[in-house]
Amino acid sequence: MNIKIGDKIRELRKRNNITQEQLAEFLGVTNQAISKWESENGYPDIEYISPIADFFKVTTDYLLDHAQKGRYKILICDDKQMNRDILYDILKSEYELIITENTQNVLEYAIIEQPDLILMDIFQSESENIEIFSALKITETTCAIPVIILTRYFEHSAKYLNLGAADYIIKPFDPSELKARIKAQLRNVK
Repeated sequence: MNIKIGDKIRELRKRNNITQEQLAEFLGVTNQAISKWESENGYPDIEYISPIADFFKVTTDYLLDHAQKGRYKILICDDKQMNRDILYDILKSEYELIITENTQNVLEYAIIEQPDLILMDIFQSESENIEIFSALKITETTCAIPVIILTRYFEHSAKYLNLGAADYIIKPFDPSELKARIKAQLRNVK
């Protein structure tokens, strides 16, 4: 078996703008340990696998690059750490999750990861959100991915539905409603 956990750690660290030093401090290991893992000159001890996955808000299967046959992949974009944590806690047992705080990353992650669904919070500059959302809808490899908009403002829902959003959820949301809306969209996938 060819384990490439170092590649995943480096990818997640760079994707989240985390330094080796920050990760080492969180785990209570040396910077050299992180460097060895990332250069494939060693592997983290088993007790570090779960904390690393939790740190990056991914599943251990994702971290270990195990194929998650039968599990749908969801890309989540929300600028608030608390919201990302809530979404992660609600969905982690059922789905493979990729999480980002920055709308600028959504298109890139969607192209690379090819998620089955995108949960996208509408925040910051509305023109930036529309630009990213529109790019998702016109890019050949991402245009068919359903996008559920997360918003505090009802006014955003009609605008994004008209632009091609699959659905919307007004925040704060009920976890059972979130799961039901996700399942409804995923019925049409694959």
